Amino acid sequence: MLAKMDQANKLSDRLASIVEGGFFRPLARPSSPIYIDCADRLAQSADEGGQLSHNDTLVLIREVLAAHPRAQLGDDEGGHLTDLRQRAGQIFNKLLEAGWLQERTVSLDERWVLLTPRVRPLIRLLREFAEDNVAELKDFAATLRSICQTLLADGALDPARLSPEEFRQTIRELNDRVERAGEQMHAVESLILKHEDRQRASINASETLNRLLVEFHAGEHMVCYDALQEGGLIPRLRQARAVIQDALANPFAKQRLADGLAAHRGVDPTDAYIEAEKVLRKLENGIASIPIKQRLIDGRMADFSRLSTQRYRYQTEIRGRRPERVKTYLNTADSVHTGQSFADLRREPGMTLLCPDVVIFFGQDSLAPVRRLRPHVDLSLAELPPTGDVAQAQDLLRNLNLNLITPQRAVRFVEKHLPKNGAKLSSSEFSMHTEDDFLDLLAILAFERANGSAQHHQLRWEIKPARTGDGADPASIPVDRLAGRRVERFILERIA
Repeated sequence: MLAKMDQANKLSDRLASIVEGGFFRPLARPSSPIYIDCADRLAQSADEGGQLSHNDTLVLIREVLAAHPRAQLGDDEGGHLTDLRQRAGQIFNKLLEAGWLQERTVSLDERWVLLTPRVRPLIRLLREFAEDNVAELKDFAATLRSICQTLLADGALDPARLSPEEFRQTIRELNDRVERAGEQMHAVESLILKHEDRQRASINASETLNRLLVEFHAGEHMVCYDALQEGGLIPRLRQARAVIQDALANPFAKQRLADGLAAHRGVDPTDAYIEAEKVLRKLENGIASIPIKQRLIDGRMADFSRLSTQRYRYQTEIRGRRPERVKTYLNTADSVHTGQSFADLRREPGMTLLCPDVVIFFGQDSLAPVRRLRPHVDLSLAELPPTGDVAQAQDLLRNLNLNLITPQRAVRFVEKHLPKNGAKLSSSEFSMHTEDDFLDLLAILAFERANGSAQHHQLRWEIKPARTGDGADPASIPVDRLAGRRVERFILERIA
């Protein structure tokens, strides 16, 4: 029996006669905006009886055609005609043929046009699709509150208190309100997606932060979100769902609803009982889906926050303003000095180039150089005397340490000759005669900092060669003789 009812209630079977009559054909044409606007204008301009005079209908269609000058009309719609009146007549005939309009002739001089009953739900559906009024979401909390009040009232679905017709009307109104609440939650999701699209099109980091911290959290979509989070509606919805579940488990409640459906629709009692169970199950699923949709909205909001964070990081760290400025500067310089070389730019006023000579590498020279590994250093100790002569081995190690160039050797030299920070000493003032003195010189040249004798104290020094000032004339660079060797003059300065 259930399979029989499903076969009879298939939506495609119920729409078969309407589709075969070409009812939806105007929506599939390239000129569909004209048909939609004509039906919408006719519904708005009709009188109290829902009708409009024949002449006024043609005038309205001409106004719609004038508002769509670039519409693609077929030959059967008057696309080959130049007279606007003739085009309006063709569109009027197409509306009659599709079953959107219906003529009502009272007399030879009085002709009326009505929208057919089938087209009115279609226009209402199209208006809901195009609805972008966020103020409609503000009654979301009231819708949920009314559902809870109805179901949690004493004897809300008590078959002993309600007549079959009252039971049927109550369930139908509850289903309508639950469906309306679900549509409003889908509208909230659509608003969040619109915020995501605008966030992806943000120009700079400031705009990204403003949309995340100000616009998003002050938007109308937060009305539905706050209505669920505040006021304790989620627990009350669970209690309301429990009332529906009790009605589903109560055969007397289902029988009372089945009696109402059988009397209202004129169906078989057995089919009515199955339909009653289906209607109650639909109401329970609708109420149960509201918290689930809330979690989906939470996920959408989390996705928006992650998108904003990634967008802000991209705009500040990866695509900052400095690369854009450099790119703008180079493009401007390229456009201003097109066709000139670096040698020409040297003669331009105010153009002091730091690299007037440019070398362009090509061939094998342009390839990355081969990495050369440093040769291994032999860290093995020198050959020691035979085991047993400990004193001789200690003397050998002591002599090796004396000849090592270490930071400690440099520290001893700096502390001795430069006791304070800022002290300077020229190489011409050095007194070096032995090999140890020359090793001290190599130590201060090899290192620039080391730990001093005091605990947790670090010494730093700096070498300033005379070549930096007299490099253009190598013959004039002063030379000092230290430990029998010629050394270019330098200045040793203690800086810490």
